[in-house]
Amino acid sequence: MKFFKNYVLPFLVLFVVMLIDGHLSNLLTNLFSNDIHLLSHLLLILILYVSIDFSENINFVILLLIGLLYDAYYFHIIGLSTLLLPLSGIVVSKYNSVLMTNRVSRFLSVAILVFFFEIATFALANVTQLTRMSFADFVVYTMAPTMVFNLLFFLLIRPILEKIYL
Repeated sequence: MKFFKNYVLPFLVLFVVMLIDGHLSNLLTNLFSNDIHLLSHLLLILILYVSIDFSENINFVILLLIGLLYDAYYFHIIGLSTLLLPLSGIVVSKYNSVLMTNRVSRFLSVAILVFFFEIATFALANVTQLTRMSFADFVVYTMAPTMVFNLLFFLLIRPILEKIYL
């Protein structure tokens, strides 16, 4: 029972959030014009809180599996999330005591996490030629709306996450 509670349940929660996150991103992108690509990063926000309870190794394994599933389900090519989610998890685990000290640092942590995830995803997508968007268009039509949405979404769900995890 302890194994289920400590390892399987968090994995299942992250898996369900991954599914919700992708479909929410698809819904948001379809609601706006063809130019604006608004992406939800609820999974990254939850990683910040879930990683409190895990060691770096367990965090790495769980996020590697979630990254593999994310890539296979949404991109149909293994690589972007399989690389970036475990790396994000390692950084969050290593600096968790600093990132989670107060509400302002948690807010800034979400901003930095989403920013670097988006930049890294764009850079890797450009290198692998999955996108042909210019960096300026990416910043205006994807990065800025995504940052605003995720920070507002974080402010909305922060009390719930703090009640559950802190």
